Amino acid sequence: MCKKILTIVQYEYIQYMSDLFSVIIPTLNEEKYLPHILSDLASQKTKNFEVIIVDGESDDKTKDVAKGFQDRLPLQFFSLTKRNVSFQRNSGAKMAKGDYLVFIDADTRIPSDFTQNLEYACVKRGCEVVLPTIQWDDKSRKAKIFNSIVKSFIRASQVYGRPLSTGGNFAIEKHLFERIGRFNEHIFISEDHDLIRKAYDVGVKAKIVKNVKVTISMRRGALEGDASLIYKYVLGFLAYTMSPNEKTLKKKLFEYEMGGHLYESTPLKKKRLGSIDMKKIKQFLQMSAFVALVKFLKLS
Repeated sequence: MCKKILTIVQYEYIQYMSDLFSVIIPTLNEEKYLPHILSDLASQKTKNFEVIIVDGESDDKTKDVAKGFQDRLPLQFFSLTKRNVSFQRNSGAKMAKGDYLVFIDADTRIPSDFTQNLEYACVKRGCEVVLPTIQWDDKSRKAKIFNSIVKSFIRASQVYGRPLSTGGNFAIEKHLFERIGRFNEHIFISEDHDLIRKAYDVGVKAKIVKNVKVTISMRRGALEGDASLIYKYVLGFLAYTMSPNEKTLKKKLFEYEMGGHLYESTPLKKKRLGSIDMKKIKQFLQMSAFVALVKFLKLS
């Protein structure tokens, strides 16, 4: 099956200290954003990783951008005909040599001590799942407040059975990743949260590490508008929180496309929120509260 959907371009010109980490980046038309994260990786103080880019047959110059870093990074580029972020991440994991898998989105930025601090968390502290401390590239007061709320939700969620992830940016021990069944390729949303939950179910709680930091792009909010994006995140969060199985997560509750080509227009045009199904949100809130109460009673 892999031979039919996979073509490989491999670049390995630098002998790094070790392949402790395999950094896996799923891409689709990311020629404008990919150079930033690859530059960040090339500037790391501790060279303890390989880079695996898993592309969904981009129509732009994503592949050429990756090739441009061939003399600065131990980099592998895989092209898949199937465009699915979970499938792309899982495919990258199969090719990984590292003891830990580090999943990073193409529009994410990291500081130069990212892999150094991550090594300390995984090797010295024995963390099997590391959630980085997140910040956003939007520095407005409104964004800071919202970011603070999101981080509070993520911290609180780690204790009641439906833990949240920090988006698609986190690290996990490779054997644990395989043991819990990898990313679920059949659900529409919350595949990252679902993976953290599966680790939780086998007794491994994710650790939020203060000095392992990532900066997340708010480009989707700039494109769609804050109201629309918040609505989608809230609806996705409630569907994940209240769902006893993956049935709800398989439903396409809203449009949520992957790909850097969505952000090509200048200036970005915000889409209208349209009608909000408040009845659906109310039902999700009620069921979410019930699930949280049951979990709380079990822990008491």
